[in-house]
Order: sequence, then C-alpha cells, then structure tokens
Amino acid sequence: MREPSQVLVPQMNVNDDNAVIVAWQVPRGGRVNPGDVIATLETTKATFDVHAERAGYVFYEHEPKSIVAVGAVLAWIADDQNVSLDQLKAANAASVEPDALDESRYTRKALRRMRELGVTPDELPASGRIDVATVERVAAARAARTDDYIAARSASVTPAANPADKVAFELAEPLEQSPSKIIEAMRLSEVYHAIVPSLVVVPAAAERVEAKLATLAAGIGPVSLLELVLHETAALLADYRELNGFYAQGRAWTYREISIGFAVNAGKSLRVPIVRNTGQLSQLDICRAVRDLTLRYFREELSMQDVSGGTFTVTDLSGVGVTSFTPVLNERQSAILGLCAPDAGGQQNLVLAFDHRMSDGMRAATFLGELRERLET
Repeated sequence: MREPSQVLVPQMNVNDDNAVIVAWQVPRGGRVNPGDVIATLETTKATFDVHAERAGYVFYEHEPKSIVAVGAVLAWIADDQNVSLDQLKAANAASVEPDALDESRYTRKALRRMRELGVTPDELPASGRIDVATVERVAAARAARTDDYIAARSASVTPAANPADKVAFELAEPLEQSPSKIIEAMRLSEVYHAIVPSLVVVPAAAERVEAKLATLAAGIGPVSLLELVLHETAALLADYRELNGFYAQGRAWTYREISIGFAVNAGKSLRVPIVRNTGQLSQLDICRAVRDLTLRYFREELSMQDVSGGTFTVTDLSGVGVTSFTPVLNERQSAILGLCAPDAGGQQNLVLAFDHRMSDGMRAATFLGELRERLET
C-alpha cells in the first residue's frame, strides 16, 4: 500500500501567502480519481480549484471559510478509507524527503519542518545556516501577524483582556463574509501592521476636468475620468519613483516599470486589473486596455496575469457620488490614488494615500498638484 499523499495549498501568485477555502467538493473520506476537483480556494486575485493528482480517499480538517497558508497541507489522499487524521499526519511526517535546496544551508530536519509548516525559502534569512529553530521562528512570526484576526473569527474565542471588549463580544455575533473579503482583511491586516500610512488631498476644478475630457473626446473619442487619470499618472510616476515602489527588508524599492491597476467591484468580488506598461501607452491604448479588462471582469474571464504585477493603484468612486474617502494601500505598493465626485462647490478631490517610509507630505502634495494641472489643462 502506498504512503498517503499530501495535497498542498498551491501558490497561484507570488504575493499570496494565504487562501480561503470556499468549498470542499468531496466529503471527508470521499473517493477521488486523478484530476477530480477536491476543493475550491480563493485569494485576493482569483478563485481556483485544487485537483487530485492520484486516486484514493480524501481527508481534511479545515472547514469552509478557513484561512490556509500557501504551501501548507490542505488535505491527504490515502488508499485506506479507515484511517485517522493523526495517522495521516504521522505517516507523512515520517516519510517527507528534503526538498531540492542547498543542503549546505539547510539541515534535513529544517527542510522537513519547512514542508510541514508551509514555510518557503523566500521567508527565511538570505544568509546563514537554516535549522529547525529558524524555520519555527519564521512560521511563528507569520502566524502572530494574523492571530488577532483569526481569533476574532472564531466563535469559541471571546477576548477577555479588556472588559469593554468582553462586553462588546458578548453583545455581538459573527458576520458572514465572502471568501474574498476574508482574505482581503487578512492581507490588509498584514500590510498595515508594517506601513506608516499618510494621506494628502488636493481639490481639482470639476468644470475644467470635464472640459479636458470633452477636448479629448473630440479628438480620439470618449475618455473616462479613470482612463485620463491612468494616462497622466503614468507620465508623472517616472519622476516620482518612490510612489511606484514599496518598502521591505529595511529599505526602499522602486519598480523598473509602471503598471497601474484600477479597482473594480461590481458584485463579482473586488478585483484590481492591471494596465501593463502604462507609461508606454497612448491615451487611446489605455482606454482600450481599461475597457477590455473591465469587460473580462464582468464575464469572469480575468486571468491571474491580468491582476498580478501592479506597481500603483487607482480607485475611482466618483461615479457613485463619493466626495471624500481614504483609499487603502495594497501589498507591495507605496501609494494609491483615490478619485472623488465633485462636491457642492464644484471641487473634485484627488486623494493620495502613501507609505510615509517611502515619501513625505510635501512630495505627495507636489505630485497631486502636478496631476491636477494635467487634468485641468
């Protein structure tokens, strides 16, 4: 009889550390054949199915809406239907072979522990000997970033450290959220655990912006505010490289290319399609790209490539009458631009949220001032 096989949570995108189980497609102990769908998972980028690589009986411990780490064990496939989870875990732990990594840096026990905990080489120190203790410290630190969130989602946990919190939890009940919202909350908790958020707002004259759009329409056809802003923002980011980057490993990084994403949320989960190499595209090319990506969003045809690799984001709430809001930074980005609707005085706010470790208020204000001039002229 073959040893039980692990089914790992796949990494669909390099920035994904976790996924949410949307649904199990087979019952515990259910029979599967190679290629059968075992479970459906979701990240902030996409929803995808996990398939069986061999025939057997599927066993798992997580319930739907659970958060699972990329690289961790999602399920086991065994030849025997009458086994327990403890037996499967023990059998796999004893049979795991070291991965094809440089064994001069990794002890065999460390490699085995990496498999068990879903720790990837990218999470570990770039130099020095990697032993079991190092792997477990990294795994513990990752878990600590999300402990509060997971605890709050657990119906069996009532925070008691603060009496006011205890009363609040006793008066409340869990609110059901979509898998995409659960994983978004997880990611944002991790992002805002590290960054130093700042906000700058500059008003633009709505009448002048509309005149600019009308001029463009007379020349190349209708252009939306979002499409215009993407074009003008891309032109500016070449001179504001700190806003087209991120902060990590104790230093600032800037992307070599400018690829701007735009937030879309019209009842099919929040997605951020990316207009690739935005700085090299004409206004007409950007319009075509935005419309093509938006159409594919509504058709649920966006691929992982369409929503990965953004270096800056624009979120447009001008179409729903919002005159002021605070955009939320995305992972591995240092800034996000929010577009607002005109207020009663005819002013249209441009809102820039940014990581203060990368830039400062004066630079951000100067960036918005130049963007306003481009939109009004």
